[in-house]
Amino acid sequence: MAKDAINTIKISEEKANEIIKNAQIKSKELVKAAAKKAEDQYENIINKAQMEAKKIMEDSIDQAEKEAEPILKEGGKSLESIKNISKDKFEKATNIVIERIVKVNGNS
Repeated sequence: MAKDAINTIKISEEKANEIIKNAQIKSKELVKAAAKKAEDQYENIINKAQMEAKKIMEDSIDQAEKEAEPILKEGGKSLESIKNISKDKFEKATNIVIERIVKVNGNS
């Protein structure tokens, strides 16, 4: 009977050791799976943030271009006005110089 009790205890210890071993293996697997899931979620969050940042940047550029368009048009008009004024003044100045040269030389 003592032998049976010892064998029962021995078998129980072996089963307990097997349960512990399996629990440790399962624990490592769970930790590994949790780490993988956390890494995947992290990458997903980063990707979403980058995509949102890119969209915000594109929207900002579009908005800035829309706001700049009338300013550029107005600047183009001002530039043309300045060019036209400069041409008129250049022609007037040229005519004045020619008149003075002609009057000084007396070839009029």
